[in-house]
Amino acid sequence: MSSAGTSSQSTGDETAAVAQQLAEARAELAAMQGLQASFAHGVSHDLRAPLRAIDSFSALLAAHLDGGLDETSRDYIARIRSASARMAELIDALLELSRAMRAELQQAPVDIGLLVDWAHAELADADAGREARIEVQPGLQAWGDERQLRLLVTRLLHNAWKFSRGRERVQVEIGGERRDDRIVMHVRDHGSGFDMRYADKLFEPFQRLHGPEQGGGNGLGLAIVRCVTERHGGRVWAQSEPGAGSTFFVELPAVPDPGNQA
Repeated sequence: MSSAGTSSQSTGDETAAVAQQLAEARAELAAMQGLQASFAHGVSHDLRAPLRAIDSFSALLAAHLDGGLDETSRDYIARIRSASARMAELIDALLELSRAMRAELQQAPVDIGLLVDWAHAELADADAGREARIEVQPGLQAWGDERQLRLLVTRLLHNAWKFSRGRERVQVEIGGERRDDRIVMHVRDHGSGFDMRYADKLFEPFQRLHGPEQGGGNGLGLAIVRCVTERHGGRVWAQSEPGAGSTFFVELPAVPDPGNQA
């Protein structure tokens, strides 16, 4: 066999090996996604049922013994119901993180201002009477999956809302600028802020820089933000100062410029 023939066979063998590795990687990815789907299904059904039972029977117990409960007993029942509500919120956040990790992306131009309006309306309904001023830069758009970016915006706005609890009103400014084929969006609040020495923990699951009395949640909101951002090929970071609010920066793909397309 000639050297040219040997070289061609070798190249063909290498190509087949690479194709086999890609097929195996796809199979492993499909298996992992199946496990995630099973996990999400189990969380949604098997964990919610006992939580509903705990909350329902606690409420029934309180109603049944209403006249015979002292303040300590009422406090205990209230704590049980509050803990079950927090667990339900944690389950919702875990499901959101699971969907953010595995949902197929359908990319298109996304109006960030519209996503902010949706998120603001949901927060205002949940916290009726809370004064809020949300300012959004007109025409702010990104290129991505609308459902995923809606989740990202909702989590960022919810974060700003929580940590403005001690303020007279919630005040948030959202804007961005295009940098070549990227857009860098900022979400600036005037809440409690945080110490930048602990910024490396900010986007890790279950890491909290504040306790519940300061607005700290389940520790998954910003992990979801990072997951969505990274799945879009971007990055997220923050700047803050205790007592002076925080600014979160999110780099995402910009809407393609038709003039630069072939």
